[in-house]
Amino acid sequence: MSGAGTVQVLAKMFGKRMGYDVVVRDGGASVQDYLDALNGAIEELPLSRGRRKTAACRGCDLCCAERAPLTWVDVLNLEKHLKTGRLSLQQLLDRVGNILVDGPVVDITLRRNEDGSCIFLDRESRLCSVYPARPLVCQTFICCPASRRAARMRDLVVNSGEDELVRRWLLHSGKKGEEPAFHEGYRPRVRIEDWRPNAFTGKKHYRRVLLKELCPPDLWRQVFVPG
Repeated sequence: MSGAGTVQVLAKMFGKRMGYDVVVRDGGASVQDYLDALNGAIEELPLSRGRRKTAACRGCDLCCAERAPLTWVDVLNLEKHLKTGRLSLQQLLDRVGNILVDGPVVDITLRRNEDGSCIFLDRESRLCSVYPARPLVCQTFICCPASRRAARMRDLVVNSGEDELVRRWLLHSGKKGEEPAFHEGYRPRVRIEDWRPNAFTGKKHYRRVLLKELCPPDLWRQVFVPG
């Protein structure tokens, strides 16, 4: 088990492989508590990793080719880490992200090099050059089995954070009286009305985003096990 506080990650067997499950012990648990527990599990639990075996997770660069959606808080963390406070949201996304619009669907992910690797992967050390500020999807990627509720919670946190980033991006364009600028587009028809506020709205830190506010009732009943 990893995490002795508000969120715990539990080792669980899936056939012959060791994976993980997640339980929330406190109704006030935040996304940061969830991240802390997962990061602890990576270091502490005997998980059956599906990728290259290394002494530390940050020594494996294979997951840097995974699709990496960005959340609103991720962008704020990268802005602070890269010291790009003078850039507008659009300018920052032009630098670190890729905005794909397919009809009404918008996907904002980390920008990739031509070989598909992340732009923040250091080519010499093969390590992440923004490790302290790496996005939520990178922190929660564990190449091992997960319970259905653990996998669903990860998807929910990542997607809700990305939805708020898309909403902010559209608001930014609207305030400037401009059409939203994207990097790839197929029959684009995006409207701010389609992107409603959620638990990430108005929050600048993961510690302010509560899991209870993110989870639909059925998932909350599954993961909430008071300590």
